[in-house]
Amino acid sequence: MPVTLSPTEHPPAHPCADPSLYDGDEALLAYMLQDLRSLMRRVAKGEVAAEPWQRVDWKVHGLERRIVLCDPASLLTEEPQQIVGFFGTRKDEADVTGLEEAERELLEEFRSYPGIRSYSSIELVDHHWANLVIHANPGDRESWRGSAAHKRAADLIAPRVYANVRIHNGCLPGGVVGSRQLELSVTKYWDYATGELWHATRQLDGSARC
Repeated sequence: MPVTLSPTEHPPAHPCADPSLYDGDEALLAYMLQDLRSLMRRVAKGEVAAEPWQRVDWKVHGLERRIVLCDPASLLTEEPQQIVGFFGTRKDEADVTGLEEAERELLEEFRSYPGIRSYSSIELVDHHWANLVIHANPGDRESWRGSAAHKRAADLIAPRVYANVRIHNGCLPGGVVGSRQLELSVTKYWDYATGELWHATRQLDGSARC
């Protein structure tokens, strides 16, 4: 069973669960959201076309970014969306064998989960990455977590590649084409650097209401 953390609790042995990380995480998620918003506003104006499963890749200062538009039509509505934000700290000399293949399998498997609307990723320094998934309903992520590709990535790849992982769940009132900010509700932590796996969850004050 995961450890339950209070909104402000910081377990000293697990720096990945330091609440001060929220400021940076929320800023980076907002940055990725702005990339997606800018793209979809151009789509809405007819400046660019968007097809289901279209992938957009580009670089900023030599660092890669990616957006996969799983269901672009749904991103043009103002209905509330759900979000998943992923942050992982890679181990020194991480064994990344199979990492790219695992991501390819995950993206391909999205096709079996129509509630997933988009997937964004951004490369950070030292080969770290952050991901943002937009989806329709809270149940989508529970279904997706049980998928074969996700279970392989979580059970086999993540402990080998990452020292720790934190995943934020929340929502986006007004949708991608609106102007409201992401609201986080729950954060889950996996710390692989302490020998035995440490897993914790934190329910935030003022949790997301959409």
